Amino acid sequence: MEVINCPQCGKVFTKIKNPLCPACEKKEEAMFHRLKDFIDENPSCHLKELAETTQVSPKLILRFIREGRLEISRGMQGEIRCERCNKPITRGRYCDKCRLDIKQCVDELFPDRDSPQKSGGAKMHITGHKKMQRG
Repeated sequence: MEVINCPQCGKVFTKIKNPLCPACEKKEEAMFHRLKDFIDENPSCHLKELAETTQVSPKLILRFIREGRLEISRGMQGEIRCERCNKPITRGRYCDKCRLDIKQCVDELFPDRDSPQKSGGAKMHITGHKKMQRG
């Protein structure tokens, strides 16, 4: 754990996972739910309308979409593009084809990655262990 300043409010806190302090993290979660509720009720909204109505910055909205937490509405189609091929996408950072291509490249470069069978499984084994007898 490290002690850092919150990038939003400047408060010093102990970073566990999120780079935001607990208070700013709570505010951000409230904004996320506000966005989600508005998109559910207005599926044809545009990014500008979404940002203005919910009072959430377009930058934060795009971050939620890139993280895969939000999926864009019909009105925002074409506004979010794959970072690799520039094809329109609805969420995340990459289109399905590029995501598959990237996964295949990673699998080729690191064939033993995520393979418990090749690494001996996820269990721990102790060899040569003898039970001690008290005498």
